[in-house]
Amino acid sequence: MDHLAVDTAPPDAAGLFNETFFLKLGFSFMVGLALGFALKVAFKLMLLLAGLLLLGVFALQYVGILDVNWSGLEIHYNGWVDWLGVNAGAFFDFIGGNLTSAASFTTGVVMGLKL
Repeated sequence: MDHLAVDTAPPDAAGLFNETFFLKLGFSFMVGLALGFALKVAFKLMLLLAGLLLLGVFALQYVGILDVNWSGLEIHYNGWVDWLGVNAGAFFDFIGGNLTSAASFTTGVVMGLKL
């Protein structure tokens, strides 16, 4: 009866994502993967620094050393976000247009952001 036993062990993750797996996906995917991972790390670092800076500003405002016009800052922030949205879209269009496979690049960016 041993020949009817079913192997229920989970597949080995190292078997799927071995060293040749990423090499077979192509250059566009690898560029997207690297860019996605770099964006993820940079975004986390930027959020950490912004949070620490804001914590310091709140503390200085609390003790009365600094007076901040938050509504004025919000107007500048909204303008900066609009500018970044337009230019980031143009940047990704440029990269996607110069690589051989935009779909592979996009997949790489998504996987890089997930890592």
